[in-house]
Amino acid sequence: MIRFDVSALIKARLGKTLTLNLDTGPQTLKDLEVSFLRGSVQATRVQSGLLIQGAVASQLRLECVRCLEPFNFPIVLEVEEIFRLAPTKAPLSYYVGEDGWIDLAPLLREQAWVDIPMKPLCRPDCKGLCPHCGANLNIEPCTCEQFKIDPRLALLRKLME
Repeated sequence: MIRFDVSALIKARLGKTLTLNLDTGPQTLKDLEVSFLRGSVQATRVQSGLLIQGAVASQLRLECVRCLEPFNFPIVLEVEEIFRLAPTKAPLSYYVGEDGWIDLAPLLREQAWVDIPMKPLCRPDCKGLCPHCGANLNIEPCTCEQFKIDPRLALLRKLME
């Protein structure tokens, strides 16, 4: 949970702002692991609640789609969302708790999932895994035969020799 006390803004005049600074170590945002969260967001009192805007730098722990090795993926989460002053029935709405605190973790998690690439790579030139022996081609060369022959065509190969 990444919680902030914003009770001073609940009864404040429209336009009043509060800066919320984040500087945390490793966190788990439900199903995402982040190495850190650093940045600041601005909470502004608006007619419908609190407008949360800002940018938070982080590093996600992802798995490369080619070599299946875990790696750190740097990311900047840009957030802009309204937190309502009372809970609503809308499924994707955020709100300020009755105690005057907000939790930014669900918002940051949502933004992180939006910003993760469809096919995360540990590096652009990742060679991946050998489809036959499973060797990680970034670490070691493949020991498979260069030309695998389909067993159904093996007889033809003997004719060519």
